[in-house]
Amino acid sequence: MSDDELADLLERAAQGDRVAFKDLYGYAGPRLFSICKRLMRDHQAAEDALHDAMVRIWEKSPLFDRTKGDAMSWMFAVARNVVFSRLAQRPAAALSLSSEEVACVVARLTAGGDPALGADLRRCLGGLKEEQRRCIVMAYHYGLSYEELAACAAVPVGTVKSWIHRAIGQLQTCLNL
Repeated sequence: MSDDELADLLERAAQGDRVAFKDLYGYAGPRLFSICKRLMRDHQAAEDALHDAMVRIWEKSPLFDRTKGDAMSWMFAVARNVVFSRLAQRPAAALSLSSEEVACVVARLTAGGDPALGADLRRCLGGLKEEQRRCIVMAYHYGLSYEELAACAAVPVGTVKSWIHRAIGQLQTCLNL
């Protein structure tokens, strides 16, 4: 489906055309669900987020302006905002040095290298503040972006960047001792 066709469907939905919205949902739904699932990392939570995103798209469709961008990008932005709002409301899971996530990161970073590095890395991770350790694990093990980490921690992106930058510096210093 071309972007002009999507924009037409979105504009018709803005006028209350339920058939156009159904067609829009049929085409865009699977694409938006993949974004929700990747960010939420939970199938049921992603389905709930998709539902909320589609309701928001229906409600906000009068705000869409094809002269300012394409329809799919606009819908992706709405879905991302819904997901980030949900992630910010979700309590952050605490990570400890004995947690499986940290062990996986240590194993991943030390694979094929010096086996003693694992113990050193675990010790150095223990010297980090909890939020720094959580960001390092979520970024390097789960592959979350700065924006995703900021949404999870409900803090500005700049704060997450600072936490990671400082944590990497502390890890480098600790590992070089």
